[in-house]
Amino acid sequence: MIVSFIIPVYKVEQYLQQCVNSIASQTYRDIEIILVDDGSPDNSPALCDQFEQRDSRIRVIHKKNGGLSDARNAGLRHATGDYVVFVDGDDFWLEKDALCHLVAIAEKNPCLDFVGFNCCYYYSDTKLYSPWVNYDSQLAAPIDKNSAIMSLVKSGTFPMSACLKLMKRDYLISNNLFFKIGQIAEDIPWFINLLEAAEKFCFVNDYIYAYRQNVVGSITNTSGRKSFDSLFDIFTTELSKIEQRSFSNGAKNAIKSFLAYEYCILLTYKGIDKDTRRLLFSYQNVLNYDLNPKVKRASRWNRLFGIKITAFVLSVYQWKRRNRKYKANG
Repeated sequence: MIVSFIIPVYKVEQYLQQCVNSIASQTYRDIEIILVDDGSPDNSPALCDQFEQRDSRIRVIHKKNGGLSDARNAGLRHATGDYVVFVDGDDFWLEKDALCHLVAIAEKNPCLDFVGFNCCYYYSDTKLYSPWVNYDSQLAAPIDKNSAIMSLVKSGTFPMSACLKLMKRDYLISNNLFFKIGQIAEDIPWFINLLEAAEKFCFVNDYIYAYRQNVVGSITNTSGRKSFDSLFDIFTTELSKIEQRSFSNGAKNAIKSFLAYEYCILLTYKGIDKDTRRLLFSYQNVLNYDLNPKVKRASRWNRLFGIKITAFVLSVYQWKRRNRKYKANG
């Protein structure tokens, strides 16, 4: 079994060696590493070429800048492995035996379309690793999409990231599971599509992926109005599409609860004009889908105080959360 690692590369020269080395040093050796230089203006393209010369398993694609989704799509089209893993160029894998364990799970359970795994947030200034929330134990065995969705949302986890999965390449290609070009937060609709197309999958609590925090200028680092517009478009589009999807009613309501969580994030954005904020507030009924524990609190606030006060409280809560994280890691 060959595993294709797809690594988009853009302004990550100081992190790229750690990223590539963490994959190339895996004890499971049957891999190919596809470095997709997305028109990076720094020294990353030259580094990619150097890696290619040193390891015959590494291939480099140089292309014009098209963004993260375009780079991932290019890598997927060039991949030849039985399975695919995405890794962002400023992140890295933690354990050398990680892929060996994932492959063993996939080989033991050929019915699985993908195997999900877990991650840590990594703060390079303090060398601190902060583990993400544990998946429910029932997700460790092959499970159907409807049961999995309800379990994930209820437990407060919804692992959208494309980087946290070992996936069958044929499954991705045959279901046209590519990424929408030019969209921020592209993993959200992609993950919902991934779940809908899947027959069986699992999520294991192997903390494999180190997701580097506070990286300036990377391919995934975007904020402000563009970020809001993209997330709002995803929120409204997915909300309008949910009834036409093939999920059970329970799973549909769970996804609405996940979208309600994204709605809470939208409520915290600053500098939004009055008309847009009025339109945003008009979707407040989505908070009634409160399977997610965080949404449950926001729903209670909305019933008691109204949407404007709820938005203010969420903004204050997010500021305090960021401040606590800064003090813990600063």
